[in-house]
Amino acid sequence: MNRVGWALLVLVPLAFGYGFLSWRFTRYRVEGAQLRVERGIVFRRSRDIRLDRVQAIEVIRPLAARLLGLAVLRFDMATGEKARSTLEYLGVGQAVAFRTELLARGASLAPEAGQAQQQVLYALSGRRLLGSIALSLSTWGWLIAAVATVVPLVTARTWAEVFAVALSLATVLSATVLKRFAAEYSFTLAESPDGMRISAGLLEYRHETVLPGRVQALRIDEPLLWRRMGWVRVRMNVAGQDAAGGSLLLPVAPRAQALALLGRLWPGLDLDAVALTPPPRRACFLAPFWAARSGLGLDAQVVVSRRGLIVRRTMIIPHTKPQSLALTQNPLTRLLGLARLHLHSTTGPVRVSARFRDLGEARTFLQTQASSAQRPSRSGPCCSGC
Repeated sequence: MNRVGWALLVLVPLAFGYGFLSWRFTRYRVEGAQLRVERGIVFRRSRDIRLDRVQAIEVIRPLAARLLGLAVLRFDMATGEKARSTLEYLGVGQAVAFRTELLARGASLAPEAGQAQQQVLYALSGRRLLGSIALSLSTWGWLIAAVATVVPLVTARTWAEVFAVALSLATVLSATVLKRFAAEYSFTLAESPDGMRISAGLLEYRHETVLPGRVQALRIDEPLLWRRMGWVRVRMNVAGQDAAGGSLLLPVAPRAQALALLGRLWPGLDLDAVALTPPPRRACFLAPFWAARSGLGLDAQVVVSRRGLIVRRTMIIPHTKPQSLALTQNPLTRLLGLARLHLHSTTGPVRVSARFRDLGEARTFLQTQASSAQRPSRSGPCCSGC
């Protein structure tokens, strides 16, 4: 056995042993409205998590933990605190029950209230997931890149080199496709009294609950190859979370069904009833194809902006949610009397903006929106999680 083999023979058991001892010496207990977690084998570290500052608690089950019947609790904290804390490893039933107890304590409810019942609103089938991946622009982009790379090599290189390049490209493509398939497999969206419950995952199972009042903005994506099927993808900005966690509301769903689900998330939302006005005609000098497909509109509840040619994107933000407003111009838009509007939300994948708007219209819109943001909308989405 060579040195590498001996090193693995020594290091692997040491790594497993250290992981086991770290878990064995982890202690936690609830003290009033706080959760105290103590870790450390030689040096003890203690952290207190204020339950009233917890935005969400996810139940995560990595592949190895699933094989052992274990789970991880991940705490998403309010803005201004450490983004995340974890508690490893609990039995699955124990993790779900403890999560329910902590959420109840954080909401000043009885700890023994139990987990609220849920109603499944949408379950993604494996056939639709595979179809959406096959019709994704990224998948076709990788295929085109593979063909463009391999074909010139056929006449210029040996077959062994061609096979090596094709194999590497196929590996990258498979990794991209499998990563998305594993992340969105068995996706389920359910409604319960404590919020929208989202669960998904093949290798790593994730379960989280999103309060409607914490959803700051939404974005509906309609890729070119999906439009014939009538499919859309919905992303969201959630207060207290970054883009890596809790950003996907619907991986792929029929547009009509997605709009109906958004109406349950934000009662009163009727996206098709919001009239969108296009930019002025002079905007076509800067963007002859894209400007005509852009639009901006609003109703008593939300602001809606749409843009995109290959991927049509519709961005939605309630009047009370923008953290800041901005108007920007470059030399060309200033020359044409145009401007770009920005409605900044919390961290996440949704960036609400409207390009090529008339300067006077943009200034009036900013003034109106600033006034609307100062008074809560009676019909808008609001709850204790706002």
